Amino acid sequence: FFVAFSGVVGALIALFVIVFGLTAIFASLDDDTFSNKVKILSDAQGSRKELASSTPVILQIDIDGVIGSDPITSKKIEEILLDSREDDFKNERVKGIMLVINSPGGGANESDIIYRYLKAYKKRYEVPIYAFVNGLAASGGYYIACAADRIFTSNVSLVGSIGVVSWPPFFNVTGAMEKFGVDAVTVSAGKGKDLLNPFRKWGDDEEKHRQAISDFLYKQFVNVVTANRPIERDEVVKALGAKVLPAPEAKEIGLIDNADCSRNDVLRLLAR
Repeated sequence: FFVAFSGVVGALIALFVIVFGLTAIFASLDDDTFSNKVKILSDAQGSRKELASSTPVILQIDIDGVIGSDPITSKKIEEILLDSREDDFKNERVKGIMLVINSPGGGANESDIIYRYLKAYKKRYEVPIYAFVNGLAASGGYYIACAADRIFTSNVSLVGSIGVVSWPPFFNVTGAMEKFGVDAVTVSAGKGKDLLNPFRKWGDDEEKHRQAISDFLYKQFVNVVTANRPIERDEVVKALGAKVLPAPEAKEIGLIDNADCSRNDVLRLLAR
């Protein structure tokens, strides 16, 4: 009896501990404050510990992956920037932002929105922003990097691809359809709504319309680069184009400031 009784009591105690532990875990997950969503990273000396709530901090934002895909969306970046001035990070604790970038690019609109959010934050709160490219900053990745006061890279990083592909490849299959006796009907309303429809012959002006949009987005990209980097428009458009350059070459023409850095190097410079 006592053995059985002791076993039951032990099981109840164990169950209580498990339930208590799970409750604590779920309670922490329900806490949606910014301080509980951020990850404490190591400082330039490799130390990783939580400091007093009055200690100045540098906010690291990772741009890692395809821009426009979760979690690198303009909405997520906006939330990070807004939250960084509230709760445990209020009273201007954030003294600088470090962007750690490894991205092939992504959506033109998302890249532009994130760029403008960062520029507005920097202007409003007068905090420096440094970018550290740890692998690749191409297309939209470099677009976002241009929001930084200075751009640093590792010695094997690649930078560039200042260009726009605003539409996927279009195929016209009308020749094959005629060969096999296939007809297609597209129902649409509004002039030009079915531009580059692959199931009919294209008009002379259809490609021009799409090209005009690509040219518009490309012009915006070039404006961003030349407004933030010491490089002339003609060099970007006529010489550089959409090339992706090794970091040392990117430094030579002014796309970046230093081509042989580590994250800790950049952190030390930003913390000065």
